[in-house]
Amino acid sequence: MKLEVDLSPIVEEQLTAVASKVWADQLQQKLEKQNFPDWMDLATTCRYLQVSRSNLNKFIRDLDFPVSVIAQTKRVNRKKCDDWMEQFEI
Repeated sequence: MKLEVDLSPIVEEQLTAVASKVWADQLQQKLEKQNFPDWMDLATTCRYLQVSRSNLNKFIRDLDFPVSVIAQTKRVNRKKCDDWMEQFEI
């Protein structure tokens, strides 16, 4: 069995466009995350992680998501949140 790949200029342009979009999206996500405070309330944390409140509650209850209680308010440290998320990277 022989596999041939067509790398015509059109295909190469399309691959370059896709790669550029992926890179730009990743850069945009990093820049957006820098705009969040070091300590976030749960609603802000949901926006930061792009998850629903019910999913965040499941993370806290079932997956040891790092939450601190400060002045009777649940807060999440952005650095600890990022560290916790790293366990799910492939």
